[in-house]
Amino acid sequence: MRNRIIIISALTILIAIIGMSTGIFWDNKTFVTSMGNVLYEKGIFAWDSFPIDFDPGQPPFIATLVVSAWRFFGRTLFISHIVIVPFVFGILWQVWSICDYFIDNKKDRIYAFFLVIADATLLSQMTLITPEVPLLFFFFMSLNALLRNNNILKATGLFFLGIVSLRGMMLCGGLFVIDLLLNKRQISWKPYVIGALPAVSFIVWRLTTKGWIISNPYSNWGNPMEYGSLMGFLKNIVWNSVVFCQRIMDFGRVVPLMFILFTLAFRRGWQKPEYHRLFIIAIASTSVIWVVSLFIVNTMGHRYFIVSYMLLMLLAFKMLREYARRWAIYCVLIVSLLAGNFIIYPESMAQGWNASLAQLNYWSVRHDMIEYMDKNGIAINKTATFFPNEGKIDDVDINNDQRTWAEYTGKEQYVFYSNVFNLPDEQIDYLHKNYRMMKCFNRLGVRTELYERIEK
Repeated sequence: MRNRIIIISALTILIAIIGMSTGIFWDNKTFVTSMGNVLYEKGIFAWDSFPIDFDPGQPPFIATLVVSAWRFFGRTLFISHIVIVPFVFGILWQVWSICDYFIDNKKDRIYAFFLVIADATLLSQMTLITPEVPLLFFFFMSLNALLRNNNILKATGLFFLGIVSLRGMMLCGGLFVIDLLLNKRQISWKPYVIGALPAVSFIVWRLTTKGWIISNPYSNWGNPMEYGSLMGFLKNIVWNSVVFCQRIMDFGRVVPLMFILFTLAFRRGWQKPEYHRLFIIAIASTSVIWVVSLFIVNTMGHRYFIVSYMLLMLLAFKMLREYARRWAIYCVLIVSLLAGNFIIYPESMAQGWNASLAQLNYWSVRHDMIEYMDKNGIAINKTATFFPNEGKIDDVDINNDQRTWAEYTGKEQYVFYSNVFNLPDEQIDYLHKNYRMMKCFNRLGVRTELYERIEK
């Protein structure tokens, strides 16, 4: 127990220190600052006050937590990160418990633990202020309780998991599928009834007061069920299937996944019951999410399937016993996962920038560029930029800097660009043809560039 506390505490502090440099990233701007600012002004539980233009129809769980901390300690980025730290500790503690359940040897549990948490997408999310962190904590709390037949802890985990986000509700469904497959008719319904209360209450409240949950009629992200035709529906399923495969193999995961498939096929792993249980848990955990994701138009994120990635890594560790040189294979597996953080795709390929620690390089070059602009008298409100950097500087840095970037039309005098923005090829081509680069900052393949319009 002492070693466990020391290791997990040290890792939590390390992750917290690394993450302190990150601002509000990707769609967390909606879930943290946009929703948080409203709650900060109108009241922590003013959940019905979000303007329709950015209301995502999701429970404002992370915004409520962050704003509660702002009220007591001040509205700063640092305090926002501190809110996440206990959940990071909780994730690591629960992962250790999962390894403890499946791995008999005490020394092996430590190695298994490090392989499971080496996933690039998990590491990246734990450095950001995001609902994903409490979501992962409550999921693994519920899973540990399910495996150990602790109905009180399971009901508690499900209770909070279902109110973190809509995907939290789907993960509750995944846990029910796991329970059903493992325990069949011996399943206890009471924890699920209790755990479902916040999620059901939120859905009923949303439908009664707003009339919709996911499909914001005024959003700029489109109707998730808008196929256009039967052929469009079928193409969407095929495309989403391809995207799903890419997500689970991305950022170094392809190596351990190939190892699992090789062991199943050529070491008769599929015949061994000790692998069946963990494989079922790994796949069923996100089963509701990937089924729903196949049918929606919106692109699925890497983070949707983190729990499956982690459980598959635990399965890979268990399979090492089939090989004489298992520690050499272990090194290959963990190096491949850690190396995934250094993958930078060509500019023409969209990358999940919030899904690996490569995003850490963005923050320093972003700050360098803003500082360069300030020193050279280049106004923020005359400089266009793109998602996820648009809006007010305060939306990202929570520093009360209310300067607002210009909305990009292609006619602005200056443009702030980064390869993190995942722009379409035609926009990048237009930028290169009609603007000249004034300044570039680069760190390990992540760039910020300032462009000035060419007068014709």
